[in-house]
Amino acid sequence: MSALCWIVLLSAFGWHSEAVFTRPNEIKLQNNEYTDVLVAISENIPEDQQIVDRIEEILTEASQDLYVATNNRTFFREIKILIPNTWTRKPEYQPAGTETFDRANIRVDLPNPQYGDNPYVQQKGGCGEEGDYMHLTPKYVVEKEYGVTTWGPNGKTFVHEWGHLRWGLFDEYGYEDPSGESYPHFYRPSVGGVQPTRCSAKVDGTHRNMVTGARCQLDPTTGVYEPECRFYPRPQSNQATASYMFMHFLDKVTGFCHSDPEGDPLSYHNREAPNKQNVMCQGQSTWDVMNKHQDFANGANPPRAVQSTKPDFILLQESDFVSIVLVLDVSSSMNGEPLRRLVQVASRFIRSVVSFGTSVGVVTFSSSASIKHRVVSVTSQAVINSLIAALPTSTRGSTCIGCGLRTGVQALEAVGPPQGGVLLLVTDGGENQNPRISVVIPELITKRVIVSTIAIGPSADDKLENLAQQTGGSSFVSGTDESTALDNAFTTTFEEKAGTKGVKILSEDRTIGGRETYSSHVYVDTSVGEDTTFSVSWLDGRRPGVTLEPPVGPVITEGDPIYDVTSDTITIEIPGTAAPGKWAFNITNTAPNDQDVTIIVTSNAVNDTEPIKVTAQVSAVSLDYSSSQPTALRVYASVRKGYLPVVGATVTAFIEKPDGQVEEITLLDNGAGADVTKSDGIYSRYFFRFTANGRYGFSVNANNSQGGAGYIVINRGRGNGALPIDPGNSTWGDNVQQEPLEQFQRMTTGGVCQVQGVPSGGISGQDILPPSRVDDLTAVEVSFANATVKLNCTALGDDFDQGGPADYVDIRYSRDFDQLADDFYGSASVNQSQVLQGNLTSLPEPGSAMTIVILVPDRGHNVTFVFALCMCDEADNCAQPSNIVTANLEFIPEPVYIHTNGTPTGAIVGSVLAVVFVVILVLIFLVWRSRSARSPQSASPNDPKV
Repeated sequence: MSALCWIVLLSAFGWHSEAVFTRPNEIKLQNNEYTDVLVAISENIPEDQQIVDRIEEILTEASQDLYVATNNRTFFREIKILIPNTWTRKPEYQPAGTETFDRANIRVDLPNPQYGDNPYVQQKGGCGEEGDYMHLTPKYVVEKEYGVTTWGPNGKTFVHEWGHLRWGLFDEYGYEDPSGESYPHFYRPSVGGVQPTRCSAKVDGTHRNMVTGARCQLDPTTGVYEPECRFYPRPQSNQATASYMFMHFLDKVTGFCHSDPEGDPLSYHNREAPNKQNVMCQGQSTWDVMNKHQDFANGANPPRAVQSTKPDFILLQESDFVSIVLVLDVSSSMNGEPLRRLVQVASRFIRSVVSFGTSVGVVTFSSSASIKHRVVSVTSQAVINSLIAALPTSTRGSTCIGCGLRTGVQALEAVGPPQGGVLLLVTDGGENQNPRISVVIPELITKRVIVSTIAIGPSADDKLENLAQQTGGSSFVSGTDESTALDNAFTTTFEEKAGTKGVKILSEDRTIGGRETYSSHVYVDTSVGEDTTFSVSWLDGRRPGVTLEPPVGPVITEGDPIYDVTSDTITIEIPGTAAPGKWAFNITNTAPNDQDVTIIVTSNAVNDTEPIKVTAQVSAVSLDYSSSQPTALRVYASVRKGYLPVVGATVTAFIEKPDGQVEEITLLDNGAGADVTKSDGIYSRYFFRFTANGRYGFSVNANNSQGGAGYIVINRGRGNGALPIDPGNSTWGDNVQQEPLEQFQRMTTGGVCQVQGVPSGGISGQDILPPSRVDDLTAVEVSFANATVKLNCTALGDDFDQGGPADYVDIRYSRDFDQLADDFYGSASVNQSQVLQGNLTSLPEPGSAMTIVILVPDRGHNVTFVFALCMCDEADNCAQPSNIVTANLEFIPEPVYIHTNGTPTGAIVGSVLAVVFVVILVLIFLVWRSRSARSPQSASPNDPKV
C-alpha cells in the first residue's frame, strides 16, 4: 500500500494577553544585537529597587552567556524594563508607549503555584515556534544565592529559558508530570544497555534512587530503571560542552547540541534520547531548529567579535490613565444598519464599559476626517452623555483611513504626548483616498500609538490586520448584521489596555419570533459577581419584555429600580455582589414580526480573587492555499484561574466565515494533534474547513456544562523550565491537587485570519489533508515471557485531529534506531498477524486512546526493538512518522524489596544483601576449613584400602 508523508507547514504568531492573546512585544535582532526586549514587573509586586538592579545584573550576565552559547552570533544590546504605575514615579523613568505587562517578553510576577519559583516559559506552539512569555518570580530575581544553588548561574538559566522563548526549543531531560505528560528519565538504546535521557550523551554521571539513595533497579515491565531513579552528573569530571536544554548549570556546558558529524563530539546531539525536544522536533538537534529560525537562517547574523556584551537598559513606567480615541468610518458604505449598530455598540461601550478616569475621544472619517469630540476624562454622567451625543448619525463620501488615523493622533496630541494612546479603528471598506495606511504606519510607530482594528463585513480593507500587528494592537471582524462581535471587539480593546479583571459571561445574537419568548440562563460563579450587568439591545421593533430571575430573591422586571431602559437597550445592573448560581432570563418579542436582539452579560472579580478567564488566538493572521502544501490553522484557548490551568472544561470555538455562516469545533487539552501539552489549560484544535477567500473571525466559549472542570495545583517544578541541580530537590514534588469548580461560563474573541487561494468547493471538499503526526507514542509494557510489546498513543483523525477515524495505522520497527529514523518506509512493518490486541485497519475515534499489543520476532539478552507509526487516510495521505520508542526484550527478574511500613527501602535492601553475602562467605570458609582438617585421614588413590 503506497503512502505519502506530508510536511504540514503551520505559521504561528505568539499572541498573549489577559483579555485576549495579543501579539507579544516584538524583539528585534540586527547585526547580532537583540533590541526591544521587554521585561515587565507586575503591579502585584511591592516596590523594591533590588528587583530592578537584579534584573540588570541577570540580563548582563545572560548576554555574555548567550554570546558564547550562540558562537558569537547574538547578545542583548537593549533591554526595556517596565515599572508598574503603582511604584513611585522617578525622573529616570520614561513614559511607556506600546509596552504593557501583558505584552512583555519576560514577566516578573508572583509565583505560579504550579511551579513555585522555578523559572519557566509558557509555550503552547510546536517545534521552532516562539513561546508566549518567560516568568520569573521576585524571590528568584532578588535572592541570588537561592537561585544559583537551586538552578545554577542566573545567566545560564536565563539562556536556557531563552531557548524556549525565542527559538521554540524543548527540554532535553526526562520528567514525570503527574497531570499526564511525561518523558522517561532512562531509556534502552538500540545498541543495548540503559542510558539516561540526556544531551549530549557525553555528560558524565551516575544514577541512584532519589528517595533512598540506593542503586537503581530494573523494572521488568518497562525494561528500564524504577520510576524513582535519577541521573546525577559528576560536575568535576564532566567534559561535555552541551546542552543548554539539558544540564545548563554544569561548568563545561557552554552551548547547544548540534548534529554536525565534523563538529565538537562533546556537544553532538543524542537524537535517540526520548526527551521532549526529540519528540516534538522529530530528532532534530537544538541547533538544527535554531538554524531554521530567522535569527540564524541562511547564515543570518554570522559570528562577530565585540568589545562588550553589556546591554543598555531603558526604564519605562506605565501611565496612570488610559486614552482611547474611537476612529469611526462614516463613508457612504456605512449607511443604514451598519452605522446604527456601530453607534449602538459605541454608546454601550462609553456608558457601561469605560471606567471612570479613562480618557475618550471621537473622530470620524470619510473623504476627510474631523474630531467630533476632544479627548476627555470620563468623570461624570454629563461627560458620558456628551461623548454619546458626538457619535455619528449620517454618512457620506469615500474612505480615507489614513486621514482618520492622523486625526486620531492629533486628538491624542491635543491633550498631551500620544505615546501609549489607543486608536480603535472601525471600517467596512477599502481605502481609496490618500494618505494611505502604509504611509501612516511609520508615523504611528514613531509616536508609539497603538491601533486596534475592527473590520465590518467582507469588504473591509485587507491591510487592517497588518496595521494592528505593526503598532501592537489587535484585529477583529464583525458581520454587517451582528452586534456581539462588534461589542466584543470594543470591550476587548479596553481590557487589553486597562488590564481589568472583568469577564464576559455571555454574548449572543438571537432572533426571536413574533410574540414569542426566548428563555435561557447563565451561571455566575464565585470568582466573579461584582458590577454584574445584564443587557438586551435591539435595533428594530418594539421594546421587548425582559425578566431576570436570580438564584435567590424575587424576579427582576420592568419598574424595578435597577431595571434601566434607553431607546434601544435594557440594562440591569446588579448591586453589590451577584449571588452565585443560575440566573434565568426571559425575553419576549411583543411585536408580530421577528426581532433581532443582542444579549450581553458581564461581571468582575470579587475583591482580589483571581477570576476564571479565557483567552484565545489563532496561529496565523493569514494563510494561502495556492501552495501545493496542505496547511491548517490552529485555534488556541487558554482557560485559567490566575496562572493555574483549568482542565476538564468544555471549550468551543466559533468560526464566522466570509459569507456570515458560523461553524463550531470543540477544542481539546489532550496533548495530541494540535495540542502540544496535555492538561496545561490550553485547549487546541486545527481548523481547515475554509470555503471561500476572505476573513474568518474566531470566538471561544468555555463552560463547565459537564461538571468535570477543575483547576490544577501541582508542584511540578518545570513547565518548559530550568532543571534543578538536585533532581531530588523539594521543588520537584508530585503532589497533584485538582480543585473542582462550580458551573461557570466565559467567552472571548479569538482573532482574525485572512485566507486566500481556497479552491472551488472549499478545502474539505478535497481529500489532501493527512492525519496529524502522533507525538505521544509510548511502549507502556514489555513481556519477555510472551514476547510482546504494548504500545499506546492517542488516535487522530482522517484530516489532522478531526473528522472520522484515520483509515489505517502503519507501524514499523527495527533493531537499529538510525535505520528506523532515517528510513521509516524501508523498515519492517507490523502486520495484523502480529497484533494480539487492537486492529491496524479499524482505529478509534479521534482523541481516543489507542492500544496495540505486538508479538515480536525475537527476545533474549540485549534484544531491543524500536517502533514508530503513522496514521493514514483512505486516500493514502499519511502523517509524518511518530516519535520513536524502544522496547527491551531480555529477561529481567523481579526486583527484591524489603518493605518498611509498606514502603520499599533501598538502604535496607542493600544492608540485607550485604549480610547474606557475608554469611555465605563464612559458610564457605567453614566448609573449607572442615575439609582441610579431615584431609590427612582422607582416602586417596594410593591408599591400599581403596
